[in-house]
Amino acid sequence: MKNVYTPEQVIKIRQKESTLPDALKRDPSVNYTEGWFFVTLNTRNEVPILSTCEGSPDIPDGEPGAPYCDYTELGKCVLDAWKRNEEIYDHVMVDIAEAMPEHFHGLIYLQPGNKRHLGQIIKGFMIGCSHAYWDILGIPWREMTYTKGVRTPQYNDKDHTKSFRGPALFVRGYNDMEPITPEEVEIKRAYIRDQARRRLLKSSHPSAFAISRNHHSHNWHLAAVLRGLQRDSWFFSHPAELEQKYQNVQARLNMTEERILNLDYLGNRSILFRPRKVSLICHRADIDRFEQQAEAVMQAARGGAVVVSAFISERERAIRDRLVSEQLTVTELTDNGFSDRYKPAGRSFYACAEGWLLQLSCWTYVYTKETKICREACLTMNELARIISNVPDDWWKG
Repeated sequence: MKNVYTPEQVIKIRQKESTLPDALKRDPSVNYTEGWFFVTLNTRNEVPILSTCEGSPDIPDGEPGAPYCDYTELGKCVLDAWKRNEEIYDHVMVDIAEAMPEHFHGLIYLQPGNKRHLGQIIKGFMIGCSHAYWDILGIPWREMTYTKGVRTPQYNDKDHTKSFRGPALFVRGYNDMEPITPEEVEIKRAYIRDQARRRLLKSSHPSAFAISRNHHSHNWHLAAVLRGLQRDSWFFSHPAELEQKYQNVQARLNMTEERILNLDYLGNRSILFRPRKVSLICHRADIDRFEQQAEAVMQAARGGAVVVSAFISERERAIRDRLVSEQLTVTELTDNGFSDRYKPAGRSFYACAEGWLLQLSCWTYVYTKETKICREACLTMNELARIISNVPDDWWKG
């Protein structure tokens, strides 16, 4: 979208938000006055005061006992405040929302003709939620704000999260994600609807979602990383370019000061020790034999083998979908590290809960809204897949 800020405004935004976590920073290149946005707000100190998650994760939606959020009085106020955005602002349409115990998710559509920045709308929503919180706490904030119709200066709070009148409900800042296509919007709707079930599943299988950090393998070292990059014929024949890509990868690798490479994982730990593993790496040269490769991978998995892959290409992801649908065992190499609050997305979440999935990362965590992955990272993860599986790429050709 067209940048709606001047260079001077961009500089001010960067200065203002330089102390914020990356996830709470705005992107000056995005038009925040129009389009769909997926918004997340966290309660102050992550206190679970908006709802409780009830029901059983094993019961389908619509049946008695299915997962749901049982809202507190405050949680109901938050959802009501979200709906009132349509009454307060022209050209604003609010969509599905959920008040989890310690955070809020909401979809909002800023229609053509809207002039207000998303940040202004969210700020007003946050203030309204804090006011509802103060009402519940019995804080006479209205009297503290006005005296005989005149605003009392000492109670003016430009940043309502540091108000003199009472505690803020949400922490300062918010995380936004801009779904572009109708398909992406529907994915976010499904994600919000599924929040209670995911929470109950996670709490009932805590070990499946616990991140285990800083493990080592004597086969996983910098020489192996370089070997993976050298498999690219263009890099191999251009030493200067190879060295640059090698340095780029090292900057991202989870590595100790002694240059020992770390591996983090999440999911079913026993998958690490399965005796038989096969790699899934789709090469362009084998595109005409894709169905043969896919069938060989599926047959190996049905026979008990663990499929190891970064699932980078479209063909690899297509095979992954088939593996997950048949509840077959997979080791997935992720293209980013795990944040402290990381949990798998979509069907991977349920595969992890059921014990069919191990996610493994060789990277440090970097917050990014970009989805593109560089060539050198792909080569690195493919080499790690070879090391874990201990089979050649063309094992499936028989």
